[in-house]
Amino acid sequence: MRRLPLFQPHDGVDPAYMKVRLMLENHVPETALERIAYAFAETPVRLKFAKGRASKTGDFSPPRKGNACTITVNVNLNPYACLITLVHELAHYYVYRSKHVLTPLFGKGRKRYTPHGREWKETFRSLMWEYQTVEVFPADVLDALFDYMQNPTASTFANQRLMRELAKYDEPSGLVTVESLPDNALFQTTTGRRFRKIGKKRTRYLCYCLDNRRQYLFSPIVQVIPEEAGSR
Repeated sequence: MRRLPLFQPHDGVDPAYMKVRLMLENHVPETALERIAYAFAETPVRLKFAKGRASKTGDFSPPRKGNACTITVNVNLNPYACLITLVHELAHYYVYRSKHVLTPLFGKGRKRYTPHGREWKETFRSLMWEYQTVEVFPADVLDALFDYMQNPTASTFANQRLMRELAKYDEPSGLVTVESLPDNALFQTTTGRRFRKIGKKRTRYLCYCLDNRRQYLFSPIVQVIPEEAGSR
């Protein structure tokens, strides 16, 4: 497959492009800024930044009450994680458009599609290919990204190898991973719930919630706020 150049010349200044470019500046790698800004400027999608969410890094919403499709991305992502999330969600838009805009005659009886099924995987891989270069991603992230894109999943950041590589480029935040804490350590999630780490159970960590007295399984790479020893 021939890779298109990252930068495309243009005549004049497109207001839609400039608006998206200014919005994404400092949020994505500089070498990918022009291409991803054009991608959003050429689609009727409303792009928004959201506060850091523990359950997801971004989402796609179809149009409601006459409004445009909406894509939200967490504002606290590092540039490489932000770019991957933007392309992930943009792939949802293209699949939605192919099913609901380009083929409107099927009506309510048309076959439903899986949000992260074959169409989305193929679209995501096709869009992401343009950015998978050493000019955009550091070598360690790029290697993990190539591996992940062989079979992308619903939650990009559930892929532990890719998540570990991306985490190297996060701004210092005081957060630590669950796996780095000793057993019986106390911690809080970013939403404020308090837990005690019990121990490892296969590939995840069993933790006891001090707020509702229930047990939960945590991914090893979930980032949490450690509490001082002896705190209650």
